Amino acid sequence: MNGGPITWCSQKQKTTALSTTEAEFVAACEAAKEILWLQQLLLDLGENITSVPLYVDNQSAIKLISNPVYHKKTKHIDVKFNFIREKVELGVIKLNYIPSNSQLADMLTKALPTQAFIYLRDHILFFFSQL
Repeated sequence: MNGGPITWCSQKQKTTALSTTEAEFVAACEAAKEILWLQQLLLDLGENITSVPLYVDNQSAIKLISNPVYHKKTKHIDVKFNFIREKVELGVIKLNYIPSNSQLADMLTKALPTQAFIYLRDHILFFFSQL
């Protein structure tokens, strides 16, 4: 908020994903729940935030969330994760693609080659030095 992060989370998913698309879909749903909680908290504090951007680095997951038609390869995904589709359709959440090399959170969630880690670390340090 006001140019800085106010929350983040890194944890092992409770379900086993069969693809990176499914893993990103589930992660986006968890982020959507956090977004809705924060929107309500801010509303209680007098701030009305109508649409929140959610940055996802998997284009297949964005397409799957944005296009709620039957997908043969993803019919096994638990229905509760379709919650995010409704929020995107209502405009509460706006999905945005961010290339993997710009996804600063990757250094907190996965093992990276040394050069990629240093690149992301330096960008996070730069980001926080600007606050």
